[in-house]
Amino acid sequence: MTPSRIRARLGMWNLAVFGLVLLVTITAAALSIARVSDLAIDRELQLGAARAATRMAHAWAESDRHERDDERRDEGHDRAPEEDDHDRLVHFAEASPDQFVIAARGGAPAVRIDGRAMPPGLPDARALASAQADGAAVRSSGTVAGARVRMLTVPVRIGGRVAGAVQIVRSLTAPERAVWRSVLVLVITGVAGLVLAAAASAFLAGRAMRPIAAALARQQRFLADASHELRTPVTVLRARADAMLREGEGLQPSVKDELRRLSADADELSLLLGDLLDLARLEAGVESLSIEPVAVGDAAEEMVADLAPMALERGVALVAKAEPAFARAHLGRVRQVLRALIDNALKHTPPGGHVTVSVSRESQHAVLRVADDGEGIAPEHLPQVFDRFFRADEARTRGAGGGGAGLGLAIAAELVHQMRGTIQVESVRGRGTTFTVRLPR
Repeated sequence: MTPSRIRARLGMWNLAVFGLVLLVTITAAALSIARVSDLAIDRELQLGAARAATRMAHAWAESDRHERDDERRDEGHDRAPEEDDHDRLVHFAEASPDQFVIAARGGAPAVRIDGRAMPPGLPDARALASAQADGAAVRSSGTVAGARVRMLTVPVRIGGRVAGAVQIVRSLTAPERAVWRSVLVLVITGVAGLVLAAAASAFLAGRAMRPIAAALARQQRFLADASHELRTPVTVLRARADAMLREGEGLQPSVKDELRRLSADADELSLLLGDLLDLARLEAGVESLSIEPVAVGDAAEEMVADLAPMALERGVALVAKAEPAFARAHLGRVRQVLRALIDNALKHTPPGGHVTVSVSRESQHAVLRVADDGEGIAPEHLPQVFDRFFRADEARTRGAGGGGAGLGLAIAAELVHQMRGTIQVESVRGRGTTFTVRLPR
């Protein structure tokens, strides 16, 4: 993984964690604001209902006393005109544009006691009747003139008996607008904080990656230089071993065997150095791939034909099932990926097994699969398959001959990523492995 990719992932993780914390904080704050607003409304309704019930109890008691006094007067005298109960109670109400106070006594019609007209939808007659019948407060809600309201209806007691009920109605429009304004301020603040956090994450990730990037660059330069410098003596060593084999007619058979092994070891070492140099160049970003339309199906069939002798030597059936499919890729690198995947499958498939290379089309991708029915990969080793120098069973791999250094799949994965594709592996122990490469069409 290149330093730039590590930096991007580090910044994204920091931003994701901060965003999650911010989301939880904003959600908790919004719920808290809504809860506080609800509690405030309930408290306001309780206090208002208590005040109104006390005043109505006093007013109705006065009204009852006046009526008893009037009954004692002479029936022959005319009753002086007096204010009715509603007129005497007007001054008891606290007028508010978003709050209504309604009183009801017995079967008489309910009236607003602040002198204003009754809005459509009021009162809640069922709540008034329930409060007078049961003698208990009733909480309810509804819609009045298109606005949501919350209501509290309480009984009015005179001398220990229920004489009527008071209903206080509070519009929720203003409190809900206040809550939404608070939430909007929180969201805007959170978005601004997220933008600042993104800039800070990028800056801090860059600062943190500087020493790591420098160390990786030194390591890649050393790896590339060492691989390049070692290829020449290895080539010379192989050439001398081959020359001694050609010219050493009088050499003993054991010496010739050792020279052949020396030549084979030089070949393997040369391939390893080539892989190391290739991997160092890829990770350093020295090579830029020229992307062009590539016939993946044709490339798969050609690679199967090229590696057929190797499969025949190992006793493995190698077949291609490719349909025409084009991808935006690099032909040479696609062939290199195919060679690495097929070579890996052949190494881990016993004689008599099968390796199938298939190419198909999906909506947005050309899909290349290399499947074998070999030994498979243990589940605990699957996440490490594309790691460099990884081999699940070194003793078995070396004993099998030509197990490689564990760089082929790492290089293949890096090449696929550079071609903006994806590579995945699925395996069942003892039943085979399937590598799937998806390249953009």
